[in-house]
Amino acid sequence: MRTPRIFQNQPLLEGNTVQLDDNGSRHLSKVLRMGEGEPVILFNGTGGEYHGHIAGMDAKSVAVELTFFNEADRVAPVAVHLGQVLGKGDHMEYALQKAVELGVSEITPLLSQRCEVKLKGQRLAKKLEQWRHLLISACEQSGLNLIPTLHPPQTLAHWAEHQQADRKWILHTEALPTDPFTGEVPTSLCLAVGPEGGFSDDEVEQVKDFGFDAITLGPRVWRTETAPVVIMSLIQYRWGDFLL
Repeated sequence: MRTPRIFQNQPLLEGNTVQLDDNGSRHLSKVLRMGEGEPVILFNGTGGEYHGHIAGMDAKSVAVELTFFNEADRVAPVAVHLGQVLGKGDHMEYALQKAVELGVSEITPLLSQRCEVKLKGQRLAKKLEQWRHLLISACEQSGLNLIPTLHPPQTLAHWAEHQQADRKWILHTEALPTDPFTGEVPTSLCLAVGPEGGFSDDEVEQVKDFGFDAITLGPRVWRTETAPVVIMSLIQYRWGDFLL
């Protein structure tokens, strides 16, 4: 079995024995049914990971002894900031999860003219907390040790105006079909992905004033949750660390 990776929001130090929180303890003991002596990897989002083994457990808690530190973070070569317009149902969750697994470094939920999702107050706070847990789970799965930054929702215009990346892209089905991967390899990139109806022409023209290039990658129209998976995969293939 692959060694399980567990996020812990607490200080970690090589040589120490730590008591896992309720979620971590439950996952190892009840879900995976692990026992004393079995290997575990812990990380806390500050960089690197700690390898260890289960040193003790009872009905409600699990203790892990940390034996050595691995400084690997597995950060993608290009820092990608994804601006994803809010989607219905589980579309947003899928887009965020897969973007993290593919190496995104920052995520901002966006509001646009054709966005049909409205989040305010407690509903917004609850959704942001849900997304943060989703990002952590995706890092546990994919081996990432730095949790991507999740920003509060912003309008497309406000977000675009404040981006300072080497490349700035907005997906638009009506854009001229050119290869956006030509030229010098960037160290940072921001990507705007629209709702099911896409961005309006006015929105695209507005963000062009902030240095964005409108791009399209073929004749097919992707769902809003498919687009970031395709683009992030291409970025990793052309400029990243895919071993192909």
